[in-house]
Amino acid sequence: MPHIVAGALKEYDWGIVDGLARWHGATGTPQAELWFGTHPSGPTPVVGGADSGLLLADLDEHLGMPLVKLLAAGTPLSIQVHPDAHLARQGWASGSPLFADDAEKAEMLVAVEPFDIHAGWRDPEEAAGLLADAGAPADIVGLVRSGDPVASARRLLAVEPYERAAIASRLVDAAARRGWSQEAVIALERVIAAFPGDPGVLVSVLLDHDVLRPGDAVAVSAGIVHSYVGGLGIEVMTSSDNVLRLGLTSKPIAVDEALGAISRDRMPERLSAAPGETLAPHGMPFDLVVSAVQSVLPAGRHRVVLALEGSVRIHSGPGAGEVVPEGRAAVWAPGEADAVVTPQGTAVIVTGDGQLPG
Repeated sequence: MPHIVAGALKEYDWGIVDGLARWHGATGTPQAELWFGTHPSGPTPVVGGADSGLLLADLDEHLGMPLVKLLAAGTPLSIQVHPDAHLARQGWASGSPLFADDAEKAEMLVAVEPFDIHAGWRDPEEAAGLLADAGAPADIVGLVRSGDPVASARRLLAVEPYERAAIASRLVDAAARRGWSQEAVIALERVIAAFPGDPGVLVSVLLDHDVLRPGDAVAVSAGIVHSYVGGLGIEVMTSSDNVLRLGLTSKPIAVDEALGAISRDRMPERLSAAPGETLAPHGMPFDLVVSAVQSVLPAGRHRVVLALEGSVRIHSGPGAGEVVPEGRAAVWAPGEADAVVTPQGTAVIVTGDGQLPG
């Protein structure tokens, strides 16, 4: 039989007060993430069966599984880049506190409710035009227009505080005059309001804006700059917590390391699926489906089934099976038998591995 687990709650300042209470219970604090996996940064407790009281990471058969999270963002998350496998191994071996492990982090965010994101680079001509309209110096405008986003980000991060504040104060009006969508203008306004004076505010102008509707997803591999603005969603990722930050955060910022981790060849992948259809990001070792119908999950891969709305009945062999209540998950190791999953509402089903090949 699978292990039944509860999520490990993460409380960060960008979370929503009791934003994950439906799946965890109220705490009166900003609830940001609920983790289901074996990463040591988020110990996931086993709450049913013979291994109840242990952590999922204590059970060797589950090591290497994908990390699944519920995510509630009330204010923008940091501008960040995930290091690739080489940089992660190098950083971890050096003992740098910037690295949480030695693995490459690849992730996919799936919207449960509309989710605003900044991911990848905005058209440089548009970014340069906005900065020009907001009164940025000509050298900055020219650099941004040249199409070198890494050099542009470094220059924007070095703008003096008084000059940065003056430019930031004019960005929202300039974006509206330039005909940006209302959603894009509001997202920019939220960033500025949440982080007045932060050097990352100007860098956010370089990032492309999008809104994920329920069922939409964005896949972000290592080397892609992104900053999630706000919403409720599900994340699935390789089992890594490596994040290098450029701004919009109270956590440590690592400008040189983050800019050095950027890949100029990689872009976010936008995906969309109707209920019951599989989201399978290119080059990532996992897939996800939000399902309301019975499914058979073959042995051979890690499998995580999260009861998102209502309970889920699970079967792994003869017998009546077991019911997983809302907010908890069933986890099968690759060597365990085929499983039958019958949602009584809606389940999130993730299959795959938690590490990239090689």
